[in-house]
Amino acid sequence: MTLNEYRNLRGWTYSELARMVGAPHATIVRRWCLPEDQPHHKKPSARYLSRIMKMTDGAVTANDFYRSV
Repeated sequence: MTLNEYRNLRGWTYSELARMVGAPHATIVRRWCLPEDQPHHKKPSARYLSRIMKMTDGAVTANDFYRSV
């Protein structure tokens, strides 16, 4: 499941998600939620990825930030 899918299922805004994982700004989280082929897409650092996996109880993992080929 992608982070954006998880966010939408919970009804969270980018700002709410940013606060939950300790990101400094909602824009950073929005970039994590963009599809990988979008030019502004970013992958979270290991520190934030660990927080995301913990917060989602493993529903979102590192592999979810990479497209299957």
